[in-house]
Amino acid sequence: MLQSDRRYVDLVRVLQREEIFLLPSPFRKAAELLGWEVGEVLERSRRLKDAGIIRRFGAALTPGNAGFKSNSMVAWQAGAEPDGAARIMAAHPRISHCYIRPAFEGFPYNLYTMIHGESPEDLKSIIDELRASSGIESFRALNTLKEFKKSSPVYFPSR
Repeated sequence: MLQSDRRYVDLVRVLQREEIFLLPSPFRKAAELLGWEVGEVLERSRRLKDAGIIRRFGAALTPGNAGFKSNSMVAWQAGAEPDGAARIMAAHPRISHCYIRPAFEGFPYNLYTMIHGESPEDLKSIIDELRASSGIESFRALNTLKEFKKSSPVYFPSR
């Protein structure tokens, strides 16, 4: 699809621009930037989605912009059956990411959560709450000191 019609590449270039999704009518802005009708932008976007090339449209809100000043990646030692604990943690409103990964020698943790809090004390309270609800006692909190990059990949750089 993309290789046979250059207009799809042009559309993806515009749709991957983060700033257009901060507007009330992002697809209208995309149409203006492309010199197309809004209907064509919507139809071609639908085709890309139906083909599985685009999975979703959305805006990313950073924790800092949402008012969270303390963040911590917490690695939990969830044992051989981490799914139950993962479901409990993933349901918590202050967790944005929850992953199960293999443990390895020297680092026995296999459940990872990204927790967002308003202060270091708030983070500690959330961790204590998660410990109690999951029954997991062994964990490592890796607090964020500085964020260097948080951006979406750019598939077709502008010319």
